[in-house]
Amino acid sequence: MKIKRIYAENYKTYKLLDLNLEVSDDRPIILIGGGNGCGKTTLFDAIYHALYGLDIRDTKHFEELFNAGVKNAEGLENKKIVLTIEFSGMVLINKMQYSLTRTYMILDNRVVFNVVMNFGATPYKYGSGTPAKERAFNEEQINKIIAANLPAELSDYFLFDAMKTSELVKEEQINKLIEKNINSVMGFNKYSQMRKCAEDLLSEKKAARMKNEEVRKEYEELVAEKSALEAEINSLDSEYSKALNFDNDFKEQYDKAKKGHNADEVTKDKMSQLEQSISNTLRAEKEYRNDLDIVARELETKVVYAKLANIIRPEVELMMQTRAASEASKVNLLSAEQIETLTRKLVKIIETKYGNTSNFDIELLAEELKYQQDLDNPAEDKFSYLTNEELETLNLLVKTSSVNHFLSLADARERINVEISEIPQKKEQLADFRKALSGTDYNIIELYENNAQKAANLKDEIAQKRADHQKLVKKIATYDYDIPQVPDPQYDMLCKLPDFFKALSSKLLRAKKTSIERMMRDQLNINLIAYAGFIGKVELSAEDSEDISFKIYHKNGNEIYLSQLNAGAKQTVMQVLLKVLYNLGDYEPPVMIDTVMGVLDKESRDVIIESYFPDLAHQTILLSTDTEITTEHDFEKIEAYVSKVFTLHRDKENQCTDITEDYFGLKLSEY
Repeated sequence: MKIKRIYAENYKTYKLLDLNLEVSDDRPIILIGGGNGCGKTTLFDAIYHALYGLDIRDTKHFEELFNAGVKNAEGLENKKIVLTIEFSGMVLINKMQYSLTRTYMILDNRVVFNVVMNFGATPYKYGSGTPAKERAFNEEQINKIIAANLPAELSDYFLFDAMKTSELVKEEQINKLIEKNINSVMGFNKYSQMRKCAEDLLSEKKAARMKNEEVRKEYEELVAEKSALEAEINSLDSEYSKALNFDNDFKEQYDKAKKGHNADEVTKDKMSQLEQSISNTLRAEKEYRNDLDIVARELETKVVYAKLANIIRPEVELMMQTRAASEASKVNLLSAEQIETLTRKLVKIIETKYGNTSNFDIELLAEELKYQQDLDNPAEDKFSYLTNEELETLNLLVKTSSVNHFLSLADARERINVEISEIPQKKEQLADFRKALSGTDYNIIELYENNAQKAANLKDEIAQKRADHQKLVKKIATYDYDIPQVPDPQYDMLCKLPDFFKALSSKLLRAKKTSIERMMRDQLNINLIAYAGFIGKVELSAEDSEDISFKIYHKNGNEIYLSQLNAGAKQTVMQVLLKVLYNLGDYEPPVMIDTVMGVLDKESRDVIIESYFPDLAHQTILLSTDTEITTEHDFEKIEAYVSKVFTLHRDKENQCTDITEDYFGLKLSEY
């Protein structure tokens, strides 16, 4: 298959796209340049959807696919999206020229379509208004022609984004890729299908030959269980493939989201710290105002009383000292009561010894004695007019600690003023941080990680189901004893067919396997710069086409683990694998590669340009930026193999892509 022309009208960024993509045998490359956002991927999509069709869900989806510039200027009434691809291809042994056009438009508020395949005199065509029987027939014929040249399920291997290929280098995905290519690209599916048909026919024949009705019923139930289990395994395997494809398709988006999520988390943490700082400042200011209000209300007790206490402190201390000295001097003195009691006792003693004491006035005598005692006491209490309780109250007043709250409040005010002055700057920082947030929908992180878990679960479930299937196969085989050994050529042939097709498939696999291993080794020794010349062998371990593992070994014997290769090396491994499978497969489609250099370094780029692209396929379409295949150095290395060059230019005002016949201004040399 070779693409001759691609035409697109009103499709995404293209108002009108019309490219002649024919190549000569000695110049198999079409080089298409363009900056980011100029329409390279849309051109890629145009070719894919011209072949396999657009699935337009509704009028809104139609508007999303329709060129915005035309829609704004002219509206959608009577407007169409048109995709046409012209190609040459083989059907059986005949080479034919085909033109396939798909047209979509809105009619009566619904999307209608029309498909026409021209080749020879009689075209195949169908559309929204075609009768069901005619539509089914013509659609089937068109799909057969496309499948004969490039089946849709294989298109990912020949129309691909090189950046994504490096993500395929995971054990499960690369093994799936090889398995799928061996079974589909290399045409082994038909043998598996024939083997399955032979097994089903053999099971029916075995059941018919069983005499014991009960045994036959058990056998048929086991066969039905086996068929159901096989269908379940196929369904799980399909889900597993989808999960791996999801992993591949969204790996880059997941990594970016994860990186952005981590960066956003740091930013959000900084924002939280700023917000907390602003909140703390505002709370501190509020607390300051409350403290100031309390101090104002308690000014008398907190300030005036403290000042008064400070003034009278010396005098109170003198009072306390005087009272203490007075009290100390009275330690051995008698109180008035004690003197009176003692006087009465003395008068009584005198009365007993000397007789008449009527002339003694006891109270007067007691007062005289007390007076004499006080007269002899040297400590005089000048503050005797104050009771002990009153004096203790004064002492408590002057001893109470006094803090000048105005000083601490003044310090707080100064600090808060500085912090408040910084709030506008902090709010600006917050605004900057909010702008720095990526705004990415981080649902992809959860979806991707859930899908990874799903893939792991499916892998385990498939392994368990296959083990159950083997047990069933062995159990079913034990029912052969109940079959009468009567000669039956048809039955005998059916017994041999499943093993025959399995052996044939294995034999072809071994032959292909050896070729793949040898070609992979040779190509990696040229293209894989990190190990160029040192690849000892490539090994495909496989008992059958459903159990394949892929390994690379150094000449010294150690395994070179795929997981340890950098992104550029992984991309090279995958591109080499795809080239080998392309060369050994049953199809000869064009190869179209977006982001051709991906993450390759300069040395790897040189090798890929000089040794990989020139003989990759009989038609290779490369979509590149000027930083991948550069105008300064790379263009001249590849020019000798290029039939046509184009550059895509983005017209921002009219929202469309224009095309010039050059590569970023460089023309092809005359040849």
